[in-house]
Amino acid sequence: MTSANDNRPESSGTDHRARKAAACVLIPAALAGALLLWALFWPANDCDHPSCARQRYSVGLEIDALGRIEPISLEVAAGEEPVSLTGILRDGGIELTPEIDQIGLPYDPASGPLDRADLFQLVTAWRNKTSPDRDATLYALFVNSLIADNGEQLFGVMFDTAGREGFAVAPRTTERYFRAHEPALIDTLQLRTFAHELLHALNRHHADAVQTDDGRLTLEAPTRCISDQGPHGWSLLEPPLMALSPKTIRFFQTATPRDVLPGPYNSPYTNRRASPTECDDARRQLASARDQSRWSMAMRRLRNLFWLSDANAAQTEEEPEPAPPIANIRLQAQAAPYPLGYPIAVRVMVDNTSEEALPIVGRLNPRYGMLMIDHRKVGADEWLPLEPMTWFEPTDDDDALLQPGERAEETVPIYYGDAGWTFPEPGDYEIRARLQLAASNQDVVSEPLGIAIVEPSTPEDREALQPLLDADGQLAKDVGQFLYFGGRIGDRSDIEPLEVVAEKFGHTAVGAAMRLTLLSQRLRRPIDPTTGTRPPPNFEDARELLEDTCTDSGVAAMTSSVLEQRSTDMPTSLRNRAESDAVAWDGTTLDQTTVPTYSDPNLQRRGPSLHFCFNESVLRRPVRGAVSRLARELRRQRPSRIVLVGHSDSVGTCSYNDSLALRRARAVQRALATSGLSRVPMEVVSIGERRPMSFAAAPEAQQLNRRVEILVERTADAADDGETEPVIPQCPQRPDHLPSQIPATSPEQTTRSTVLSSGQ
Repeated sequence: MTSANDNRPESSGTDHRARKAAACVLIPAALAGALLLWALFWPANDCDHPSCARQRYSVGLEIDALGRIEPISLEVAAGEEPVSLTGILRDGGIELTPEIDQIGLPYDPASGPLDRADLFQLVTAWRNKTSPDRDATLYALFVNSLIADNGEQLFGVMFDTAGREGFAVAPRTTERYFRAHEPALIDTLQLRTFAHELLHALNRHHADAVQTDDGRLTLEAPTRCISDQGPHGWSLLEPPLMALSPKTIRFFQTATPRDVLPGPYNSPYTNRRASPTECDDARRQLASARDQSRWSMAMRRLRNLFWLSDANAAQTEEEPEPAPPIANIRLQAQAAPYPLGYPIAVRVMVDNTSEEALPIVGRLNPRYGMLMIDHRKVGADEWLPLEPMTWFEPTDDDDALLQPGERAEETVPIYYGDAGWTFPEPGDYEIRARLQLAASNQDVVSEPLGIAIVEPSTPEDREALQPLLDADGQLAKDVGQFLYFGGRIGDRSDIEPLEVVAEKFGHTAVGAAMRLTLLSQRLRRPIDPTTGTRPPPNFEDARELLEDTCTDSGVAAMTSSVLEQRSTDMPTSLRNRAESDAVAWDGTTLDQTTVPTYSDPNLQRRGPSLHFCFNESVLRRPVRGAVSRLARELRRQRPSRIVLVGHSDSVGTCSYNDSLALRRARAVQRALATSGLSRVPMEVVSIGERRPMSFAAAPEAQQLNRRVEILVERTADAADDGETEPVIPQCPQRPDHLPSQIPATSPEQTTRSTVLSSGQ
């Protein structure tokens, strides 16, 4: 007889086998289920669609409005369902909480359109602190009208005064442009502009825009790319698409908080890209047509995990041949070392070598994001971009088009940016310019240009520099910021030290250059943020400052730019003082014709510089001998073109120095003709005090600046001998302190409040 215990081993073995069999089924099933859940719901690095976007950041939005400007509607009707600002950002994984803080902030319409300095004043006064319960807080300001430095109307301005923290928009500008042809879409277009500027504050750029299957551009594209500008208003080329591009969603889903969120410790407008061809570039970037459902995304993730090919993946295409450059860029600066703290500006010249018009006229400043300036110390490997503190969003391109074969040029200040002073200490630096193109194309880059910075060399030069230094003896950031905004921020205590420097040390390079800031401040006074009023301009002070605000070509060109910006409300006598960049950098002939000199790549220096005594245009003995020797050399070489450029020192008014420098060049012309070059055509040009050999205030430095230089047509077999030792005559000793006036019978008479002397 068999007991019950005799059957246990068999029963136990059967259960074990059953459990084992079940495990073989359940474990793979569990793994497959977990894998499917991972594919469906785990955050995806390649997520580029709202269906897979997870919330990553919580951002507050503080909204203020000036005067009678009402905040726009943040939710509009668009098709069958409404579209809201919060919904747009939520599609990318950002939970936005807009809060209207203050409306009706003080603003006097007589103050006119607002520019970047006005915004700095207003934002500093009215922006509140960040919200502690959110990852970051943005600030938005609704204003009546926005303008760039050149007076161009803007849809928006992004400011980086305290960490890429906000933007301003002018909703009435959008209304004014579209009300004739698109009255039913005004609210939608205003919300589109607002969302577009907000995306900039979150580090999104025009280059992130794409065209969707229905032919419309995403929100990252500027409004001008979806519009047609006619003589009686704007009309739309397509219904506005209120959606983020896949590139933006992917960025929000994968980028670090530092690169997405604003704030003083986060990145600035990193790699902000705008392009002269950005509207066409966006049309060429097509959004993926693949199924964007969560299930389809999960299947793609599983296929990628097991190295299976994606049937919907695009076929690999060969790299296209690089397109020829659409432009050529050249830079010009002073050959002389600049003194520490000097407001350096460079001349940017761009030739359109393409077959299409490029919208870059008046937009060569990095604030537009199309052309960027990079800098580095000589010997360093990495180029550092000069990031502006404000970014402009222009309205249309009609007045900015550069036709094929034409040239645009602009003088661009480069001494200060979002990171502080560009050249914070003495040394040798390099700069270059980059015209940014679509990400798929190579940027157009200029040849590097050297910039030398030196310590002040005289006690007076050192005294003039003191107000620009902080307690540690370094260039002060707040002073650089003040100069960057043209002296039109802050209050009276900020401008007073510069007034002292300009009056007491106006004969130094730094002291004289401060007149540019004073001129800007006198012509367009800082707006008072507590009242919204702007004091009237002080034309009398401006007239006196203009007498000697031309310490170098860069300052002279920026002075003219300031005059042009304020030309609509200035007396004719001041308006007529503006001159072109070409005049400031190249000089003019007797009949005020501009002749390319140092900017002409076909010209090179020949022979030594020929120097003159104070306030003289006669050739003294060693100079006469040098001219005779030079005449023999030129007769032998027979250059096809000779240009004689006259220079002066910085003592005296700009206009008198221009005249004296021209007389010096004509004296050399006569001497060369007498020495056997009478049949050779020679151009005589004056550049006055705008191209010094030395910026120092020392008498020997000023002696170097009183000269004539000879430029000749460049030939393949002729070496550039521009380094030849200068020929300097023995001159009578000049008094240490010049009289405040020269007798009225003297043609050199000049008086002014800052430099009371005559001659050069």
